[in-house]
Amino acid sequence: MGRRKKGAKHPLDEHRQARVSGETVPSESVASVPAVSMQEEEDPYTIPFHSRQAAFAILWLLVYSFAMFTLPFGAFYGTRHVLAEHFQIEGFHNTCGSVLAAVLTVNVIIMLYAFRGFREVEEEDRERSKRKF
Repeated sequence: MGRRKKGAKHPLDEHRQARVSGETVPSESVASVPAVSMQEEEDPYTIPFHSRQAAFAILWLLVYSFAMFTLPFGAFYGTRHVLAEHFQIEGFHNTCGSVLAAVLTVNVIIMLYAFRGFREVEEEDRERSKRKF
């Protein structure tokens, strides 16, 4: 956040000072303040939208990172077990099939992560267009 220049007056400053000292402030100075800043002034315990959005982004990053670490191992050893036990495939072909399953799992996770990012951008664009009208 930027800082204001020294000596620059802001309508909320008068309102805050008057509230502390118990004086009344002319309604014209408070009326010129945008409604958004008054809302933030009244309810200091709400989390701003950009902070919630950042928290969810970090949460989803952790979820996909966990999936990226665990699911390929599960795919590798699961495929290895299925090929050995049910199809009696051993040796190089078993290892090759297991590695292929792990690589495909990683690619699916990456595609899901990218798709989620594209979907969030589209939702943000829709919300911005709704706010304009």
